[in-house]
Amino acid sequence: MKCLQSVRNGELLELLAWGQGELLRAGIEEGREECERVMMKLLRCSRAELFLKEHETDPSGIRNRFLEILEKRTKRVPLAYLLKETDFWHETLLVDERCLIPRPETEILVEQVLKNIGEMKKEKFSFLDLGTGSGAIAIAILRACGNATATMTDISGGALEAAFENLKRYGLENRAEIVPSDLFRAFTDPKKWDLIVSNPPYLSEKDLKEAQEELRYEPRMALDGGKDGLDFYRAIIAQAKDLLTAGGLIGFEVGAGQAETVSKWFQEAGYDNIQRFRDHLGIERVVMARRKN
Repeated sequence: MKCLQSVRNGELLELLAWGQGELLRAGIEEGREECERVMMKLLRCSRAELFLKEHETDPSGIRNRFLEILEKRTKRVPLAYLLKETDFWHETLLVDERCLIPRPETEILVEQVLKNIGEMKKEKFSFLDLGTGSGAIAIAILRACGNATATMTDISGGALEAAFENLKRYGLENRAEIVPSDLFRAFTDPKKWDLIVSNPPYLSEKDLKEAQEELRYEPRMALDGGKDGLDFYRAIIAQAKDLLTAGGLIGFEVGAGQAETVSKWFQEAGYDNIQRFRDHLGIERVVMARRKN
């Protein structure tokens, strides 16, 4: 189905240029890219299709919707919330105000987990995603590993609803269990997993005060890591070892400057094979370790 119909392409280009200017004035540097993403969503087409001359369009039905979204974006409402979706790993996920927006940095955690679990050489393995939010990490692992089953937890019922919707989007609901829980508190039985993975809240009090405006719209409980940003790492490391199988893997995303401390705590808790991985800016963003056999 053609995405553009019955008007000059120039009108579309003019609208995109205007939108870019508005976003730049609001301090949003990626204005052109964001305007294109909005238009692609509204017209249900690819970026390439936006500029095919034979797909000339009248954005008159689209124009008002485009302007409404741009107005909210100039107030720094996150674009993902306005579009109700975001791309993560190889998936497109539903996101809204119920859950944190998955970031590209978290893909590094997924990448390293997938590299390391290949060494497990098991017919089946189970993993726990603590603080699953939209379900981004768990869904990426489940889709990449047909032999995996997941337990997905979050303290937020709204986030778990969003995660379940994303599981259904990819037909994964039969391979995952959704459990409302504050970290490990819901697990009274001695269940063990081969992998525990988490992108916990890790912003400190100082970080939150200095954070970009968009974060005002995201759930604070998914961001606030306590005074120094490390509260959840303390709690998880202290309890996780007894819930991992022998040789089981644990992986975290961490905030800037936190990797060394988290690695030290892993070492003190008796884990081995502790590894740290950097993001594209050179920041140590992921810490992984194994429970000794």
